[in-house]
Amino acid sequence: MRTKIVAGNWKMNTTAADAHVLATGIRSGVEHIERIETIICPPSIWLGVLAHGVIQRGQYPHLHLGAQNMYFQETGAYTGEISPLMVKEVAKYVIVGHSERTHIFREDEELINHKVQAAFAHDITPILCVGEEEQSATSKETVIRELKKLIDGLELADVKKLVVAYEPVWAVGTGKAATPAYAEDVIVHLRTILPEETRVLYGGSVTEENARGFLALPDCDGFLIGGTSLKLKPFLTVCQYADDAAQAGGHRSLHN
Repeated sequence: MRTKIVAGNWKMNTTAADAHVLATGIRSGVEHIERIETIICPPSIWLGVLAHGVIQRGQYPHLHLGAQNMYFQETGAYTGEISPLMVKEVAKYVIVGHSERTHIFREDEELINHKVQAAFAHDITPILCVGEEEQSATSKETVIRELKKLIDGLELADVKKLVVAYEPVWAVGTGKAATPAYAEDVIVHLRTILPEETRVLYGGSVTEENARGFLALPDCDGFLIGGTSLKLKPFLTVCQYADDAAQAGGHRSLHN
């Protein structure tokens, strides 16, 4: 069975002190929530601090760090970027293709595809974001076309390890989440081009109030969460809900 994920994307938020306090609180809160994977994606400047001071690799098999972005080249004159070699030292996951990267920084599908391939080449698991800008009768087809381009050239074994985050752009940061039925409809269609092992998350204004509705969906494997991930108690509540759903579905602890 697919292990559920709750990933928190802190975006461009937190000071060093904030990051330490929040990450420490999350670590303590999920220490015994072992049926799911919890992923913290802080600003890149705090990854090393947290990796060596709060969330040490392997300390908890179910708790990981993720980068919010990376470039696909290993080294070079790319001012301001971080490479797969750098990410690999401190994180297991990397978010790729988030709508804020595509809309604000104009990243195109070819660049995102390069990043996905680079992540796998360096044993980093990409959390690949896809989503439509507007709700329409062709939303499903739009998202499927996008996903096909972004995973073009990947080996089947890598697609199985890939994490896809369905994030309707109109829901990201707006406080207006998709309905569970709408999300399920799109995710079911995404699964028509993905192997059964690929985990698909929902993202877009996830809160502790609406999380259970999405977790009840048989094809939704968890969340990529923005604003709620910056609030310790609500984020831990979502993690607990995901763990409860995993228990109900027969998932075993990652320690077993």
